[in-house]
Amino acid sequence: MWCMQRGVQRGELLTLEQTWELSKRWYGTRLDPNYRGRSLEQAQQIFRDLGLTAPFWYMQK
Repeated sequence: MWCMQRGVQRGELLTLEQTWELSKRWYGTRLDPNYRGRSLEQAQQIFRDLGLTAPFWYMQK
């Protein structure tokens, strides 16, 4: 309703479970001294594993 009233397209929606799992996978190792980030392929695999398949989640190389 908010989006419709303002002429804004609704974005991607996640379930609470998807949000929780994404946060654990995305930030779970950030405090590890050996953390070096993840590759584009690794990030996209996390999204696929969580059923996040909309174009919003996928970046071009």
